[in-house]
Parts: sequence; C-alpha cells; structure tokens
Amino acid sequence: MPALDPAGLELRPAVYRGTRTRELVPDTLDLAENARLAVNGILATVDPDVLHTMWFSIALNRRTPWMRHGEPDTVNDSKTAESLPLARLMSGSDQLLDLEMAQRRAVLSRFDTGDGLYWNRYDPRYPWQFSYNDASDAIYAARVQNTDLSNVAADGQMIRSLLLWRALEGSDRWDGLISGLVRGLDRIAVHLPDHSYFPDGGFGSPFDYPRTGWIDTHEPMNETEGGEGTVVFYQAHQIYGLTKWHEASGDPKALDLARRLARFVMLPRFWGGVVDPAGPKQHLAHIAAGAPSPPGIAGREMGHWYTHYHARAATIRALLEYGRVARDERALDFCRRFYEYSWGYALPRTGWMNHFPGGMDMCEACGLGDMVALGIRLSDAGLGDYWDDVDSVVRNQLVEQQLTRGDLLERAVDASRELAPSEVAGPPGRFHVGRDVIQRSVGLWGAVGRPTCVEDPWIMQCCSGNGTKGFYYAWEGALREEGDRAVVNLLLNRPGKTVTVDSWLPWEGRVRVRSRGARRVSIRIPWWVDRRALRVTARGRSRDPDFLGSYVNVADLGSGDVLEISFPVPESRTRGTVCAGMPGKEQTYECVFRGSTLVDISPRDTNPANYPLYQRDHMKGAPTSGRPGVGLADRTPLREVERFLPEKIFTAW
Repeated sequence: MPALDPAGLELRPAVYRGTRTRELVPDTLDLAENARLAVNGILATVDPDVLHTMWFSIALNRRTPWMRHGEPDTVNDSKTAESLPLARLMSGSDQLLDLEMAQRRAVLSRFDTGDGLYWNRYDPRYPWQFSYNDASDAIYAARVQNTDLSNVAADGQMIRSLLLWRALEGSDRWDGLISGLVRGLDRIAVHLPDHSYFPDGGFGSPFDYPRTGWIDTHEPMNETEGGEGTVVFYQAHQIYGLTKWHEASGDPKALDLARRLARFVMLPRFWGGVVDPAGPKQHLAHIAAGAPSPPGIAGREMGHWYTHYHARAATIRALLEYGRVARDERALDFCRRFYEYSWGYALPRTGWMNHFPGGMDMCEACGLGDMVALGIRLSDAGLGDYWDDVDSVVRNQLVEQQLTRGDLLERAVDASRELAPSEVAGPPGRFHVGRDVIQRSVGLWGAVGRPTCVEDPWIMQCCSGNGTKGFYYAWEGALREEGDRAVVNLLLNRPGKTVTVDSWLPWEGRVRVRSRGARRVSIRIPWWVDRRALRVTARGRSRDPDFLGSYVNVADLGSGDVLEISFPVPESRTRGTVCAGMPGKEQTYECVFRGSTLVDISPRDTNPANYPLYQRDHMKGAPTSGRPGVGLADRTPLREVERFLPEKIFTAW
C-alpha cells in the first residue's frame, strides 16, 4: 500500500504557547529543568541522516562511546512522539524544534493509506532495521523475507501519541489515523470467544506483525513465552490507547477490543508471586518462570508478579485506565493489589525498585515512570492515597537516574575499556562513534540503576521516553486547579494559573503559595511532618491549621495573597535490604533522609567506570526547621529562573 503523505500533518509548533516570567525562587528541585534536559537528550540523539529515527542504544561504558541503530529505533520513535510534547509543556523549551518537526514527518510517513498500521519499512540500505539486540542482521533479514514489520505495541503507543497531538491542537485532523490504527489492530488480533490477544511473531522485535501476516498465532500459556520474557506488556499500549480513544470519541469498537485484551492479560496463567529459579528461561538469562504463591495466598488472582517489573507495571497502567473508563471493578482491584505487592521488591523511601527479582538487583528507568503514573492514577481513582510514594520516587531515583552531569559521564568513559573492533562492525551508518556522544546523551536515563550507581552506564531510549513521562505525571499532579480552588499534592516548585508554588524542601520546611486568583487552597502534608509543629500563615497572619485528612485547607484568599506553611524537616536513618535471601546478592543499605529526600546512602559504589548517584553532600546539615522571618535567604540557595506556564495542561494524562 502507498505510504501516507505527511505534508501538512506534522505537529504544529504553535501548540506550545504559554506565558513566561522571570522570578527569584528557591534553588530546589524543579522538574521543568529536568524536562529541558530530556528534550536535549532525546533530540540530540535523533539521526537526520537515517530516516530521522533515534539511536536507540548508547554505550557510555567504552573509552570511545558509541550510538547504535537497530530495530527498536522506529518502535520507540512512537514513544518519544508522546514524551517530547509533554516535556515541552512543562519546560517551554524550544530547543531543536525544527528537528522534532522533521521527525514527526518521518514518523507519519511510516503509516500506509488503507491498512491503518505504523510500519518499520524494509530498506536494503538499512538491514540493521530488522535486527534486535545483538543477533545477526542476516538471520533476521532472511527470516522476515525482506518484508515490512508493524510492532503491535508501537501501534498502541502511536494511538497515545496521536491523541496527545489531537488534544494539544484541539483539532480532529488526527482522527482518521487514530481510527485506522484501531481498526488495523482489531483486524490483526487473534479473537477467541472470551478474549483477544496479539501473538509474538517470532522474529525482529518481540510481537512484530509482518506484512505477509502472522506466521504463528498460538495462544501463549505463560508469561515468559514472549520476547523479553513477557506476553502481557505487548498488549498494554493497545489497551491504554484504545481506552483513551473511546473516552475521547465514544468509539465502541475501541472499548470492545480493550475489554477483550484486558480479559486476556488478567488470566491467572500470567501471574503469581514467587520466582522459580529452576523454571524455563526465555530470551534473557535473568528471566525465570513463575511458581504459585506461598500456601494460603492466591497471588495469581491479585496481580502478584515475577520477571520484568516495567512489563508488568505498564500493563497495570493500561488496565487501570481501562478499569476507570469501563467501571470494571475487578480490573481496578487487581491494579491496586499489584501496586501494593510490588513495593515489597523495593527500597520504598528511595523509590528504587528491583525490576528483575528473579536474578538481578537493578532498577530499569522505564519502570520509574510507571511507578509515578500508578501512584497518581490510583490516588485519583480513589483506590488509595499514594502521593507519599510518588514523592519518594520523584525526589530520589527518578531524578537521580537521569544522566544530568557530563563530568561524571566523562569520568565513567575515561575509566572504561576501549572499543573492540567487533563492537563497531556492521553496515555503514549503523554506528556513530565519538566523544560527542557524551554531551548528546545528557538528559537521557541510565538504562538500569543499582541503589547507589548506574552500573556500566548505557542507555536504552525506551527508558528516556518513559522517564520523561514520569516527570510530566508528577509535575501535572503536583498542582490541580479548578475554578477558584487549587490543590497542592506534592510540595514541589510549580507555576499554575491560579497559584504559584515555591518549595524550600529539603533545605527547610517552608512552602509558599502565592494566589493569582485562587480563593481556596488545599495543601497535602507529607506523612513525616509533625503536625503539632506545623505553622500556617496567610495574609501575614498566623492561623490554626485546618486539616481534612492529609490536607491543610485555607478558604478565604484573595488574588495576590500569600499563604505559607512551615514545619521542621527531620533527619532520619533507615536500613533497607535488596535481594533478601539470595546468596551473593543480598545487600543492606544505610539511608539518611531529610524528609522525603535521600541525602546519603552506604555502602557506596567506588568504581570510577560507573555513574554515581546521590551526590548530595550539600544537602546535609541544612536547617531542620523553617519559619517565615529573617535570614531564610541565607539558609537556602536562591536563583533567578524563567518559568513557563503552558496554555494547556492535561490532567491525568
């Protein structure tokens, strides 16, 4: 079928309109700054010479760093097509905007008129477009017989991206493409009486659909039958996109397919709570088959899991969206129980989660975005109050695993071994080798992190796409506004339409809310704050805190009024163990916190070839209390910044 002509369909830069102000603010965590760095990293690693696609794999663990093309490039272009606009909404960054527009046109050119799917097209100039991980290009090219491939997860992700473009523009010009994807996915799904699923094609990226049709459509009987040791993940983006499209358009076919896929991924055969070390392994050496939960626990019915947290969490994220829209109580309860069970594999207050509990102690950056999204959306759905979990992830592992310091990357590169000739062998254009890779990578996420370092640092761009989304979810959820009421859920720096929030944490327990029209403000107080020591000042006058649950409420503000809360920030010490009971892997860490912020952790990793985390000595010994008054500017660093407030903010995206 002929390719879609993308002329006139690229995303319009005008959708990033907003207001900019210069302000003197506390020099504390500002997710807008992290989003600016993410825009730099994502677009600086797009290759304008090869289909405007990303360099998916980036090695910063070699004396001469490299970037490498492969089949995951086009699959994950569909993800950054969503995360880039979200990062620009937060930050107002216009960096490399022309390159983003060019990449949009390239992404759109991968659609065909008629069949509705998003394709990775065969091109003999780029045979590595059909390779996955380190397997032979020639083997894959022969097995797919030089045909085009459509990855079903990328199709689902493209629905999400197109829906965001649609919402940004307030335009229906993307509806034809979205509807085409819905019908294309319905056409190639395997439909059984009670449920539907997408099979693993068995070549290229996991769950690729070839132009010539499925080679094998057998129904998987366990989670590890799929590539990367997961079946359910490769249904997840489809469930999410189909549900959001139904919510936006009322399309009954979209919700019906989402429901049938949701039934499939909740089948007990894919779940369970204990890893069986002797179980069959698929594709990755550290993926093990699941065994039943311990006696007395029906873990297969409650979202208990084994293998690859991100694959499971992305699935639960989609189920949660489906359950919310369809009012499926079974799905909603499944999601809540999964979420609470998962924290047993974590160092909870640091936000570090063991993503492969069957055999590795590593936190994949993809899953950090999932953790933030789940905590917020479960709270929004009334299934619990998980804002403190979100605060811990955001202040700690999510921001730390983003590679923001070029000097530390230079150190890791200098301490690494040199490239072997075999590492840059392959067709011309597949590799880019050079020291410029370091600065081009600033703002991306280390693929996998241990509690104190990104070990052997390298990058998978899927993680950068998801980490960026995590920033947006937290930035948006930190402040919600409706009419003359503002609700502050996270004590983070954040401009809004009716209030502006400034936070001195973790230096001091001080948060200032300046009204720009809000009359009623509710501020959520973290669990570790001593409420007896909390002070509230509005219009320069002290008042007794008015609590409703975890929120302090002030109801009579006027435009221009200032509301401040202050409280002691305790320093606490805790111990946490990872890989408990696993010989040779169990490790206990001593952690020091100021409020929700991890300021020290030991034992430290001392390998100079790794990227160290939590370089936060400057946060130690900060004042333990903050009160409005004299000398606060001397205690907390201040800086002048440009703040951006977009015209449109999408709640619970």
